[in-house]
Amino acid sequence: MEHTVGIPAGAKAGLLTLVGAGELMPAMSAAHRDALNQLRAPARALFLDTTAGFESNVDAITGKAVDYYNLRLQTKLEVASYRHAGRASAAETARAVAAVRAANFIFAGPGSSTYALGQWRGSPLWDAVVDAFLAGAHLLFASAASITLGRYALPVYEIFKAGADPYWADGLDLLGRLGLKLAVVPHYNDNSGGEFYDSRFCYMGAARYELLQALLPADVTILGIDAYTAVRFDPQQRSATVSGQGAMTVLADGAVRVHAAGSTVPFDALHSAQRAVVRVPDEALRIYGYEYGEPAAGEVELNGVQSFIEELGGLDAAMRVELLARVAGALRSAAPAVNGAAAPLLDLLLELRCDLRAAKQWALADKLRDAVVQLGYEVQDTATGSTWQPR
Repeated sequence: MEHTVGIPAGAKAGLLTLVGAGELMPAMSAAHRDALNQLRAPARALFLDTTAGFESNVDAITGKAVDYYNLRLQTKLEVASYRHAGRASAAETARAVAAVRAANFIFAGPGSSTYALGQWRGSPLWDAVVDAFLAGAHLLFASAASITLGRYALPVYEIFKAGADPYWADGLDLLGRLGLKLAVVPHYNDNSGGEFYDSRFCYMGAARYELLQALLPADVTILGIDAYTAVRFDPQQRSATVSGQGAMTVLADGAVRVHAAGSTVPFDALHSAQRAVVRVPDEALRIYGYEYGEPAAGEVELNGVQSFIEELGGLDAAMRVELLARVAGALRSAAPAVNGAAAPLLDLLLELRCDLRAAKQWALADKLRDAVVQLGYEVQDTATGSTWQPR
């Protein structure tokens, strides 16, 4: 991660506006106009196309941004084209850097957060963006681009599309210049996936979002920004102001605080000193189709046996997988009634116990017998084998 040095003495950084999603929709024109109106000089607006540089329709995305500013904001939007750090020629890079240096308003938006990180990190273009911001240029970074500015960045495509286990990438930490240790999560309330597909928390869903919380250091605050919502950071006032149709959610010190549009939050309220996972409420899980009713008594018992097998010591991974596979086979053939469902599994457990005894793994055999007893059944060993019956 890049070392964050803060704002140099005497520098007067510009404003920084983050948009959760919908940055090029008609409903968000007020947020763009408000950001432009904060300028003290005529707007010299610039669009960075890097975040979507890998997309086959990057030209259409760029054209949409230019048209949006022209038609809805009556503002000319120049373009700094920097789509791939390794393929950009010296002349192309120089033109993009010169465009950034001439701008007092810089806009970046849709695409991939990790792709943008890979192109911007350590590049002369990003150095120029930071210099412009510290000299007073205003930044408006939306959706994917907003993610890059935190101390840690969410790899949305890698987790959501490619199935990577939840993790955080190192961010560019521009917000660290303001003394804020944040992980920005846009699309926070966005459930465009539908009733039975949880795409909230920037397409992570509740389960992965809780895992992601646990992976962050204690001193990093999660900043969730709803769709059609903007948060403006003012380095001089040291406060963040929320506007738009949604809210800003702050996860810090094991607690969640929701700030509605119209709220102004001091930077001091955006710090964290301890990490505790904030669970998604049960009611929210039901809304998004995650609750399927209470399991039957027999299902609870069988799940308990599976947990027991997973925790058995003394077995290598292959043996444990084989045990679980045989349990799964018994479950598939189980009858719906509790006793009917338990019978094939109990027979299987006694068979496994017999195998363990034959292999002289007495301790494991005893554990397996104890598990059957805990399920409410007695084990009787006879000369012809072992049997079970309800206690």
